[in-house]
Amino acid sequence: MNTQYAIETIGLVKRYPTTARRAGGGFGRGFGGGVHSFGNIFSFFKKKKGPYVEALRGVDLQIKKGEVFGLLGPNGAGKTTLIKILCTLVIHDEGHAYVNGFDVKKEPRQVLKTLQAVLPESRGFTWRLSGRQNLAFYALLYRLGDKEARERIDYLLEITGLKDRADDGYQRYSTGMQRKLLLCRALLRDTQVLLFDEPTVGLDPASAMDFRHLLRDKLAHEEGKTVVLSTHNLPEAQDICDRIAILDRGKITACDTPNNIQYTMADEKVFNITFIDAVFNDQQGQMLNELERMPGVYGVTPEFDVDRNFIRMSIRADKDMALSRILEVIMKNGLKVGVINTQEPTLEDAFRAITRERRYEQSRDSGR
Repeated sequence: MNTQYAIETIGLVKRYPTTARRAGGGFGRGFGGGVHSFGNIFSFFKKKKGPYVEALRGVDLQIKKGEVFGLLGPNGAGKTTLIKILCTLVIHDEGHAYVNGFDVKKEPRQVLKTLQAVLPESRGFTWRLSGRQNLAFYALLYRLGDKEARERIDYLLEITGLKDRADDGYQRYSTGMQRKLLLCRALLRDTQVLLFDEPTVGLDPASAMDFRHLLRDKLAHEEGKTVVLSTHNLPEAQDICDRIAILDRGKITACDTPNNIQYTMADEKVFNITFIDAVFNDQQGQMLNELERMPGVYGVTPEFDVDRNFIRMSIRADKDMALSRILEVIMKNGLKVGVINTQEPTLEDAFRAITRERRYEQSRDSGR
């Protein structure tokens, strides 16, 4: 455990039992005579452990205080399980997890005092009450004093842009406004760590952008809170996250800044080359064949017009491929280059490369 981290996990493992039924399943006699009273039900289940799946398979993660951290991964990667473990809704099987130095299994009360989660299924607002009245109700549940509650609610309504609609009934709120009210509720206790699971799902682009910038600029950068968000939205992660971790099949496969992952993990780039006054002929056809055979080149796509003018070509190449090698072949064949654009790998390219590599390694291991 290192107290400089807002969140730290060490060798975290979580297993879920499968839904496969055993022969002779049922209660009483259906258990094969193993259970004769309620008193030994628990000993029965302890003895007969069924098959299971590992949602998390040894997750090591360190999230710094005050940073915006993204958890990315395909469906079923374990993102939601990890978040639920951190906010004490799910108990892990092996390893350790700490929030601001508190053990989530041994010190859940202290963890919940310093952390607040905003999950997609979070609701609990009364439709007949206004936004302000709903927040006042939760402030009462959180045992905030009257003066503290009023000041806190006014402040939160102001920073989320809900002040002018605070006294409207909740049933009149749009999806974006409801999401902002959820954020207000999460911030009532002014905790230092905030966990979000798909925070902008269902929002229109403008509302999603406002929400992301509120998380990054106001909560993280201005107030110094640690914001952790699980998302499938790669542009969203690249826009607001200081660092991201890619979780695939229960393991962390990459953890770095979005830019570092984008440029170091993606395995290819694209050169788009435009020609001047070039006519396609047999010599140019041989040039294309030479380029395609060049080590580090994955594909060459030429483009012509109706008069067989050689307009441009796109070359998919290894990320470390030197453009000079390609230009040397082009110049040798007498072509004049007009414009060269390099299409750099995106975070989505890197994400696909990482998860594809992971799946290849697992399929290779399972075939041994």
